[in-house]
Amino acid sequence: MEMNFVKKNNNFSVEGHSKGLLDIFVQVEANGETITNNDKVDYKFHYQKKSKERTTLISFQNQQVVKNIAVPPRSVAKNIIPIKKEDLVNVVDPLSSVDYLLFNQKNNLSCNKQIKVFDGSEVYLLSLSLLETKSKKIQSSKLSYQGSLSSCRLSYKTISGHEKKDEKKLNKMYVDIYFGKTNKDYIPYYLTNKSGLVTLKMFLRN
Repeated sequence: MEMNFVKKNNNFSVEGHSKGLLDIFVQVEANGETITNNDKVDYKFHYQKKSKERTTLISFQNQQVVKNIAVPPRSVAKNIIPIKKEDLVNVVDPLSSVDYLLFNQKNNLSCNKQIKVFDGSEVYLLSLSLLETKSKKIQSSKLSYQGSLSSCRLSYKTISGHEKKDEKKLNKMYVDIYFGKTNKDYIPYYLTNKSGLVTLKMFLRN
């Protein structure tokens, strides 16, 4: 999956598509955008996977959900942890959370951040924590950054909207993020995650 993030003024967008051998099995196209106007945020996300596609539209006012529409509507699954009214307070969309945690690291890298997210069906908490105190050099021809990288761990914690049987698995989800300093900003360049015997790696470009 190749993903491109673009930030312009207060607006944030992402485009993603599968490439290479993955296209043989599953082809995925996705795009999303967050438009901010004072205290109002409109989030739109569309994805298509084979013959399945969906568009999600969410409006936030002062970090509270005021509109949530899915086209086509989502089916109601069984054994879902119900979303309470208070769960949708002090919450942001997924793209705003990515911007805050990964792309808003100015001057000093902060590995002590968390934010509550609503993606249209689930509410969850994303948290950054310190992974290593020492910087690390990653040896790979795919990595565009040549200096030492500082690392944080991004963890996932369920709140509501998920299936009860998935809670234990979801709460084990994490990704280790390695930041390099460019001018005065820390930018994520390398992400890795171990899933059983498989290590997943992703390299980012400026």
